Amino acid sequence: MSAPRSVPLTSPPPSPTAGQAPDRLTQLTLLLLSTLTIMSGATIAPALPAMQAHFADSPNAAFLVKLSLTVVGLAIALTAPLSGVLADRYGRRPVLLVSLVLYALGGGVGLIADSIGSLLAGRIVLGLAVAGTMTAAGALVNDLFSGPARGRFLSQQAAFGNFGGAVLMPLGGLLAAASWRAPFALYLISLLLIPLTLRLRGGLPAPVTGGADPAVRPHWGRIGVIYALSVGYMIVFYLMPTQGPFLLGTLGAAPAVTGLLLGAFTLVAALTSLAYSRFTGRFQPQRVAALGLGLLGAGWLTVSGAASPAGALLGLILGGLGGGLVFPNLYTWLADLTPPAWRGRVTAGMSSAIFLGQFLSPVLLTSQPGHEGLIFRVGALLAGLLGAALLAFSLRRAG
Repeated sequence: MSAPRSVPLTSPPPSPTAGQAPDRLTQLTLLLLSTLTIMSGATIAPALPAMQAHFADSPNAAFLVKLSLTVVGLAIALTAPLSGVLADRYGRRPVLLVSLVLYALGGGVGLIADSIGSLLAGRIVLGLAVAGTMTAAGALVNDLFSGPARGRFLSQQAAFGNFGGAVLMPLGGLLAAASWRAPFALYLISLLLIPLTLRLRGGLPAPVTGGADPAVRPHWGRIGVIYALSVGYMIVFYLMPTQGPFLLGTLGAAPAVTGLLLGAFTLVAALTSLAYSRFTGRFQPQRVAALGLGLLGAGWLTVSGAASPAGALLGLILGGLGGGLVFPNLYTWLADLTPPAWRGRVTAGMSSAIFLGQFLSPVLLTSQPGHEGLIFRVGALLAGLLGAALLAFSLRRAG
């Protein structure tokens, strides 16, 4: 690919012609935006034990501190559909710009929050922001890419998001060692993306009135299957950031070590997504996602029986291998089923499904102190069942 032309930050780049990928700076902007999603939880995950100790005098502190990580998901699940409608009607860029500002405001509340209630309120605002960035950026990817190129970029985007987590989790752990508030400063990074976002195209509200036929409806039955799988997958996947720090703590891991281990998990997921991007289009996405769920289950089973942080690392590697395969393939499958005029709304539904699962994870799969290993075994069973169901579905569709 040739080097991108120099374009002023205040003007959007020219529209790519058919078959031509967006310029590199546009692609980099989309990749950077993808890191904000994993940042919403990964940044403060290593600080959860210290936060729980700080708010120990508050009623239900143990539950509410874990909820502070996942209430973001509930806010996203409830508001992403509105973000999708706005992105389809007014364009992707306005939604992204407002969301970036809200991201800094909601995420930064932890720097000054004096009660767990105010902290949770800020996390809800952060959820509104993530709903906007995830939905509008996802719709923009579908606008600008098509066919195998879209699948490759989705794998690269998943990898980049996980690379961000691989950096942010250890960094969050190091900051949490100094103060549980310190990791919240990382949310202010979203403000640095505003100049790059101003440069983006406004998106494609035009397909609704232009080249795409709004009368063409999505395949809601199959899309519903993808949404349901995404909810179940996130319930299982999010065991690590919600329960993992406590399990690793019982194995003797300090906050900084916990951050490094969680970072290793996301790094493996990133490398897996990046490596798989070379093979996009060669395999049926449903079957690859089923393989990923099986690997995730094997990883959680290994973690549940670990006797030391080093032993848990093997399970984290297996889980990362699985996690790196699931979402790129579910998103590719979803994009193939989505008419252009519905991209914002269908992507918003996926955002809702993902973060509904994230919110439900500590509600449905919670454990008493010292029993985290049992809950990881339950998660391993659920991952295996989901993988088997997806494989059966793909075989039935092929038959």
